[in-house]
Amino acid sequence: MHNVIPASVLAAAVGRPDAVVLGYSAEPIATGTGAATGAVTRLTGRARAGGQEHVFAMVRKELRPLTTGRHAAGAADPRHWAYWRREPLAYASGVLPAGPGLAAPRCYGVVDDVVYLQEVAGAPESPHVAARRLGAWQASTPVPDLPWLAGHQLAQRLAVSHLDWAAVDADARLASIWSRRHDLLAALRSVPTVLSHGDFHIGHLVAADDATVVLDWATLGVGPVGADLADLALSTLGDLVADYLVGLEDRFDADVVRVGYRTTVALTGASRVHWMLSRGVPVPHGYADFVVDQAG
Repeated sequence: MHNVIPASVLAAAVGRPDAVVLGYSAEPIATGTGAATGAVTRLTGRARAGGQEHVFAMVRKELRPLTTGRHAAGAADPRHWAYWRREPLAYASGVLPAGPGLAAPRCYGVVDDVVYLQEVAGAPESPHVAARRLGAWQASTPVPDLPWLAGHQLAQRLAVSHLDWAAVDADARLASIWSRRHDLLAALRSVPTVLSHGDFHIGHLVAADDATVVLDWATLGVGPVGADLADLALSTLGDLVADYLVGLEDRFDADVVRVGYRTTVALTGASRVHWMLSRGVPVPHGYADFVVDQAG
């Protein structure tokens, strides 16, 4: 069992190159897994180094290709949001934020298609704080020239989404939004792009001392400014545009930012309501009204 933790990973976690595992336990984590996630396991144990015992904890995340569903064809495309090797590449590249502000979990090592990460515990971040820090990160971080960054995730998703609104009992205003999806997507083409997390919802945001730790970087890519904020808003049903604009510090025109935000809220929110209704999942109270109101 000990050889599951590579020596280089253990050394990084313990902070000693001579660390040797004495014993550990593995606990599967069933929640928070993305499309390309094969397994997530919490590893906790003891190691010996320098004549002393050390306690360690880490998360082992194994990636594998998506093989079913309408997005499976994109799993081998480095520019598709579902590309299965993106997260190991992202952690190995050094492009992820390290705080203050936004920060990815510390990476103890990438071995083949497995990443070993710092275990992050804490309360969910304040949406207002997260929105400001998101804006500051995107305003100050140039988009790197990397061949595996995801393209526009919303456009990729809509390209293979064919929704029958007659089959669900949905708010007519959402069906109307969907009927204008091609025009709305066309409007997004004029919105400046930024480095985008791609799944920036409240469940991925943990409050730390001087940073918002952001989990799950498998969809890191390029997207319209305001798109990540839309994901956060849809997961909290809060109007966070003012906070986001504070973080951006006039790097982008506010009206253009609102186009990116509102269009993404409209199309993502409408399609999620259809998904919920078609699968018998209760739509959160006020969700449809929030989508329509924020869409403007």
